[in-house]
Amino acid sequence: MESRDKLRIIDMKPKIAHFREEIVLGLLKTPKQISPKFFYDKTGSELFNRITTLEEYYLTRKERMIIKDNIAEICRLFQNGSALVEYGSGGSSKTMEILDHCHGISTYVPLDISASQLEETAKRLSEKYPHLNIVALCVDYTTRFEIPFLQLTGNIIALFLGSTIGNFEPEEASAFLWNVMDMMGPEDGIVIGVDLKKDPSVLEAAYNDSEGVTAQFNLNLITRINREFGTSLDVSSFSHVAFYNRKVGRIEMHLEVMKEMEVMLDGNLIKFNKGELIHTENSYKYDIEEFEKLARRNHLSLERVWKDPQDYFGLFLLRKI
Repeated sequence: MESRDKLRIIDMKPKIAHFREEIVLGLLKTPKQISPKFFYDKTGSELFNRITTLEEYYLTRKERMIIKDNIAEICRLFQNGSALVEYGSGGSSKTMEILDHCHGISTYVPLDISASQLEETAKRLSEKYPHLNIVALCVDYTTRFEIPFLQLTGNIIALFLGSTIGNFEPEEASAFLWNVMDMMGPEDGIVIGVDLKKDPSVLEAAYNDSEGVTAQFNLNLITRINREFGTSLDVSSFSHVAFYNRKVGRIEMHLEVMKEMEVMLDGNLIKFNKGELIHTENSYKYDIEEFEKLARRNHLSLERVWKDPQDYFGLFLLRKI
């Protein structure tokens, strides 16, 4: 059977965010906010790829190292004829380490809300791994859904890499884990990448890199607003701000307004006051006990944690209680 016969790309028609509408609503709030999902236009995605290579941004490097160092144990999670289901698969770059070594996997199910990236990645992987059944779903993976065409003799192991769980508010993380639990059988599991609590100076350096790439990534939101609304906001009148909020255990990213200005967006007058902050992202950090409590509240047990030698990052294996 040729690789294309083993590839299915299924658009489940997820609700797509409307940039213009959500930007206006966010900027009319007090305090102002812009959802981090709007970071990832073409320029933003290219900038984020650069971020992941920076010395200060340890997350991608540590997670990749943990997978490589523990690949034999990770492969033992998969029974013969099992499925690897990846939430927010993106380019699947780290996942290929698992697909290269874990021979029990018969089906790969990448889940992503970006139809174009999903199709590109699925086709590329179908050529690289012609023996795999690939069922690619364009879906909002934070909601409840069913995976069609999934015929297995083994179990399901899910992946949620990149510490994306930290971008969820606690109640959103809980809802996500509940949905995952609800889809699991007794032999199944999910491996989640979690950025661990550590010295705040290390955390803050990761989001304030010396090359200023993260600042460009954040400020690109203003460039995108100008492009999509036809406005001319001065990007240099905004400044990147990122800091660790110890009280709630999260990195916060903001854009600080450096001078008073106003702009019309779809008939709405938006006023910017000097010194005000526009909240653009949260990234929650957990210690092992905190994440285990979060899992248990959603009927998941913590079976294993793989960490790097510095305890910067962890891969958490959860199973249904």
